[in-house]
Amino acid sequence: MENSNLLKISTSTGLIKVASKSQGEVFFHTIQLKLLWGYCWWQEKPAIESFLDLMESVIKKAIHGVLPHQELFLDYNLETNDSLEKSSQVKITFNQIYADNVEFHMPENILILKGPDDRGSFSRLSSFRRKLNENIQKTI
Repeated sequence: MENSNLLKISTSTGLIKVASKSQGEVFFHTIQLKLLWGYCWWQEKPAIESFLDLMESVIKKAIHGVLPHQELFLDYNLETNDSLEKSSQVKITFNQIYADNVEFHMPENILILKGPDDRGSFSRLSSFRRKLNENIQKTI
């Protein structure tokens, strides 16, 4: 397993750390969530969609730092506890990641983001109709 290609995504308060490793090369990148949320608020952009776009590009950059490639294939499941706009919890489960047909393994393949839940009682009760649970497959 020493020559395997690894991608690790970890969280700490306000940060998401992305690390990649391939054949002894290592690359790190950090996403500062407060800056992203502030940017989205200021520009009136959807926060979760913006986060997903940024996360995908950071994964591509992290893997490119250890294995230059043309195409990155991402396969992940996205689950929320409400619609994207109202959700206070987002769960991302990575299924497969390939850079030019070279697989990257993730020891921990689940990323959960939680924020304050300021939905009203009725909104929480009726959220089962708006919850998202979809598979996303992209080549970037």
